[in-house]
Amino acid sequence: MQYLFSTSSVAAPERFDYWRDVVCSHCIPATSDSQFRAQFDAEIIGRSIGALDVAKMTGPEHEWVRDFTNIRSGPENNLWLSFLEDGIGYLEQNGRRVVQSPGDVLLYDAARPFSYAISPESFFIVRIPRDLLLRRTASAEHVVATSLGPGTGFRAVLGAMIKEACESRELSQSTHAESRIAGAILDLVSAIIDIHSGEAPVTSSQAALYRKALAFIEDNIEYAGLDVDYIASSMHVSTRTLARAFAGQATTPMKSIWQKRLAASYCALREGSVKNVTDAAMTFGFCDVSHFSRSFKKSYGVTPQSVLLRNREPLDCSEG
Repeated sequence: MQYLFSTSSVAAPERFDYWRDVVCSHCIPATSDSQFRAQFDAEIIGRSIGALDVAKMTGPEHEWVRDFTNIRSGPENNLWLSFLEDGIGYLEQNGRRVVQSPGDVLLYDAARPFSYAISPESFFIVRIPRDLLLRRTASAEHVVATSLGPGTGFRAVLGAMIKEACESRELSQSTHAESRIAGAILDLVSAIIDIHSGEAPVTSSQAALYRKALAFIEDNIEYAGLDVDYIASSMHVSTRTLARAFAGQATTPMKSIWQKRLAASYCALREGSVKNVTDAAMTFGFCDVSHFSRSFKKSYGVTPQSVLLRNREPLDCSEG
């Protein structure tokens, strides 16, 4: 489902206020201003693509500032990606300031303060549920307010995918195709982030084993026989050594397995890659659907059914 908001039908003196209210309602609550308030003319057109929300924005130069007051009054926990096709932008977050030129892709965090000044002649934004991206790459939160993928051809591919996802007419004809495109965008974003950030330094052999075991759990999350013995055998270590590695991170192998299974089921429900709650439970190792539903609600505060239904409805960018 697409949406379109334009100032063209609004009286000139009211255009900027209308624009600010629309973007705050459908994107991130923030304070905004522009030196072109008197002649402000802008447009945003967007759509839901699986678990993502993609939009194209055009307009004159204006600035968004999200501070702690905005965060308290309008909580927003998603990560956002911006692709600047034409224009210029200036993003500040986490003590970093980056100039965004045409072709640049930036990641920013709605849960933290930022300022973003843009002249969006052709500017695309993507709302990404935090869990979906962090499940693919733990480095995402560490690369906000940096230009992703400079010097690689992948950035141009990502920009083209975002643009096509926003503008394609054919894509809206298939919900399944939308979910697959959303997954492809998430996979490409996470790959670019991993290339951009490189491998994090390992401080000890136990930390190395912990990271390796977590990656193994991720890769084998749908295997019904995934347990401590299976992981230890695959890592060529004893179960005691494996337990010590996880104890160093204040957790246990089995707790991590069930957390990853719940996270994987959440993502599957959110992305629409499973048909129903029973599918999600059985796919990720839960034999008792009632137990799965209780554990899911305890972890995420919502039922798996509500997440599944939310995936089938248009996304509201004002939600946190």
